[in-house]
Amino acid sequence: MAQSRGAVPAGWEARIFAQLEQREVRVATVAKVIQSYTRLAGKVGEFANHSRDAEARSREVQGEHERLLTSYGRNGGGGGGGGGRGMSLAQQRIADLERDIEGLKEERTLLYRTQGTNAQRLLDLSDKMRDTDERLRQQELEIMDAHEALRRSNAKIDDLRATLKEKDGTIQILQDEMSALQLEIVQIEDRGRRLQSENDDLVKRWMQKMNAEAEKINTVTEELELIKRKSAALSPRMGPAVFEDDQFFGAHPPSTGVSAQHGASLAPRNAVGKIDARMEEVHSIAISSSGELLAVGGQSTTVKVFDAETGEGVFSLTGCLKAVNHVEISTDNTMLLAASSDHTARIWRLDTGRHLKSLTGHIGSIMVAKFNHDASRVFTYSQDRTIKVWDTQRGLCIKTLFMESSCHDFTLLDSAGSRIATAHVNNAVRIWDTASGKRVREATLHKEQVMSVWASATGTRILTNSYDGTLKLVSTDTLDVITVMSAPGYRPSRNWARASLSPDERFAMAGSIDGRLFVWDVNSGDLVRTLDIHKSAVCDALWHPTGMRVYSAEKSRYILILH
Repeated sequence: MAQSRGAVPAGWEARIFAQLEQREVRVATVAKVIQSYTRLAGKVGEFANHSRDAEARSREVQGEHERLLTSYGRNGGGGGGGGGRGMSLAQQRIADLERDIEGLKEERTLLYRTQGTNAQRLLDLSDKMRDTDERLRQQELEIMDAHEALRRSNAKIDDLRATLKEKDGTIQILQDEMSALQLEIVQIEDRGRRLQSENDDLVKRWMQKMNAEAEKINTVTEELELIKRKSAALSPRMGPAVFEDDQFFGAHPPSTGVSAQHGASLAPRNAVGKIDARMEEVHSIAISSSGELLAVGGQSTTVKVFDAETGEGVFSLTGCLKAVNHVEISTDNTMLLAASSDHTARIWRLDTGRHLKSLTGHIGSIMVAKFNHDASRVFTYSQDRTIKVWDTQRGLCIKTLFMESSCHDFTLLDSAGSRIATAHVNNAVRIWDTASGKRVREATLHKEQVMSVWASATGTRILTNSYDGTLKLVSTDTLDVITVMSAPGYRPSRNWARASLSPDERFAMAGSIDGRLFVWDVNSGDLVRTLDIHKSAVCDALWHPTGMRVYSAEKSRYILILH
């Protein structure tokens, strides 16, 4: 209890301390009651002794009274006047004794009453003592429980201290390991910076080397042209030197097919036919300018050519070693071009199906390949971040453009291909001059990757399609946005998501990852129609040159014909 004078502990110790102080106060109160009880018991004893003394005195007075009466009887009336005086004194004495007896009786009665009161108080005090003893026993039990809880708490505290000490040791080990890892990270970052510097230097040297090789190729091409001219000048009678397929790549006769007449395009309403491409996945489709042939490329190594009217197979063009990512038909309908993941672009004749050229030189999968208007040049984009310009007749690369970032698609802005627009993964659209290989202008038009780009007939406008769910009609002169098109639920597929313009450029069309086909009014940007007709993602959709039909390809092998 000496702790009550000092500082009071906190928590459970404070509660136990308070209970002990309350117990001490109650014990002190009981001690006072016991002392009072002891004093009262002493007084009761005194009253009892005093009562016994009074009774003894009363008995003595009573005996003396009886003796006086006896003595008075023996003397009788003898003695004369002396006897009368003696009688008077005796009566006086008896009266005094009787008064004393009455006083003693009253005192005894008072003592009995006081004794009764004290006895009742004693009984009450006894009850209180029993209650107090019971409470004390309960409190002692509670104190014992508190001591046991305190013991368990102390044991738990000891365990926690041991655990804390162990964890402190673990934390120290982890801190040492973290310090070592931080030092290692610093060293790795230093190595990373050195490697980045070396990589930048290697990329710079590689680009210089590629530019030098491109210049060498250009020089070789010029020397080859000079040799041909000299050969023609030295051998006039033999005529000009003839190389492989020069006769085919010279002036092409007009296509035997009937040229499609461009009229007012119509937004498709429903499917009227289906072509089974018979390949695991479809990546790209192309339709001839006459509207007679439909080419399909996909996961298969074979390019399929179908009759666009009937859907019947015409050719299966072989030669690719891996999947075909893009197909294109020349404007004069004489050649078909395919871009393959085997790093090669291939050209076939459409009248015979014979393979003409293989354009090799890329070091990555070729994703897009396109002819210029007269098919004298081929443009290819590869995952090696280069666009190469090829001489179609000779199969030689005559120009290489290096991209700063990967792109998904490109389109030619004029018939010769002197300007192209590229769609990039960093949300940008860029315009390039292919003669100089320099970027003319650039703009970030979308919030996410630009998946495709489509040029108008005049090349003054382009249609972009982005993974952010919007299509935009953009001026190529300023890269200003003319029209924005979007629709609830439209979300293009990330890998294959090409949008196209109708022949009269009134409508824009694109397919969604959920199999729906969306058609917008280009001038107003309003949604014209939504067709839920495919079972898988739509990868490509094109209008027939007449604008009266649409060919829509879904990823899982089928091409739908829509009216």
